Amino acid sequence: MTETLCFDMYGTLCDTSSVRDALRRELDASEALVGKLDGTWRDKQLQYSYQAALMDAYRPFGEVTADALAYALDQWGVATDESTRGTLLAAYDRLDPYPDAVETLDRLSEAGHEVTVLSNGDPEMLSALASNAGLDDHLDRIVSADEASTFKPDPAVYDAAAERADRPLGDCRLVSGNAWDVAGASAAGMATAWVNRGGDPFERVGGEPSLEVDALAGVADELA
Repeated sequence: MTETLCFDMYGTLCDTSSVRDALRRELDASEALVGKLDGTWRDKQLQYSYQAALMDAYRPFGEVTADALAYALDQWGVATDESTRGTLLAAYDRLDPYPDAVETLDRLSEAGHEVTVLSNGDPEMLSALASNAGLDDHLDRIVSADEASTFKPDPAVYDAAAERADRPLGDCRLVSGNAWDVAGASAAGMATAWVNRGGDPFERVGGEPSLEVDALAGVADELA
């Protein structure tokens, strides 16, 4: 049976840690500091999205990302001007796609599946990233959490993807490299595929993954 496959963008199709190139270049920082900034930025980005959803205080993901960057810079004592912060934020529009991303999308599309994106990113961010990463011509649709005015793992976001696909939620499958995202989609009633690149244990809260692979290409191996 063919499905609507809803790929997460950040950490699944594209590598969020590729912002390290911009951090290294713009801040002339040591590798140790670059790693700390990258880790804190991503952690706070996710934390702030969770908080916004729980507090019913939705803001576009670009604003959440900017606040997370500001926190990371403060945390590690890095002073920057507005222009430099803008350049760092723009790195989120130019993340590197994982090497097997395009091939995976194409194999699944050729097998009859609908290949889409379901992401917390706001529409402008996702459109720019998909274009810059060379993914836009390989996708049937991009769905942003902005359509539900909240963030994953709120069930409303997964429901929005099913509504856009005009299919029951059970005929849609989230594909994500983020275990918390898979747990949320599974709990909402969606089939899932967890791209567990790090060999990590699964989350203790939420639903279990329907499928677990160690690379994007493994999703195509199983479903195509």
